[in-house]
Amino acid sequence: MIYALNAISTGKVQDLPYSKKRQMRSALDKDKFQGEMYLTKTGFLEDEQEYKDHGGTEKAVCLYSKKNYRLWENDLEQLPSHAMFGENLTALDLDEHDVFFGNQYQLGEAILEVSEIREPCWKIQEKYQIKDLAKRMSQSCKTGFYFRVLQEGFVHESSNLKLIKSAEPETALSVYELNDIYYNDKSNIKRLQHAIKNPYLTENRIYKLQKLLNRAEKKANQ
Repeated sequence: MIYALNAISTGKVQDLPYSKKRQMRSALDKDKFQGEMYLTKTGFLEDEQEYKDHGGTEKAVCLYSKKNYRLWENDLEQLPSHAMFGENLTALDLDEHDVFFGNQYQLGEAILEVSEIREPCWKIQEKYQIKDLAKRMSQSCKTGFYFRVLQEGFVHESSNLKLIKSAEPETALSVYELNDIYYNDKSNIKRLQHAIKNPYLTENRIYKLQKLLNRAEKKANQ
């Protein structure tokens, strides 16, 4: 299965002018690269991240579907053509319902594995001046997601994603489902227990889910 990409983008950390409240230093503004670029375990060679809660080996590459841009068409006069929320990969249509943790994709010479949900932060909200953007994005479960890089390699500007391995059905957990649990159904013990068993989640995500599970079990036993 081939998933077409609208854009592959990178950016440098810089001071951005979008917030009047506090300094905003980010690589949120990204541009399409030309030719080819090497993708390492921590991301594209010329891409940068503010590493507090961003980037690193478990969040090396971010994807967001252009189809999801339509969620914001009533809020903005004009929608961006790509990298709306600082994503590296803007897919034409790759729905969170259909993406499972542990799915592996080939991108050029590189191999990626779905590893983490995206937690919308204040910076994307400030950029577009949409007061409840982070909350709405979270509740919609259309947040985009991250990959870890299993195999480094060169990626061409025209590369697309090719699904080469699907997650095992017995522990299958979609990006949409984990978002729904984490943002909308965080007291559901059965769903939390299922999610925690997933072998592809990051240690940090397991820790957060375990805290929610402990809280839900404590509340149920009161």
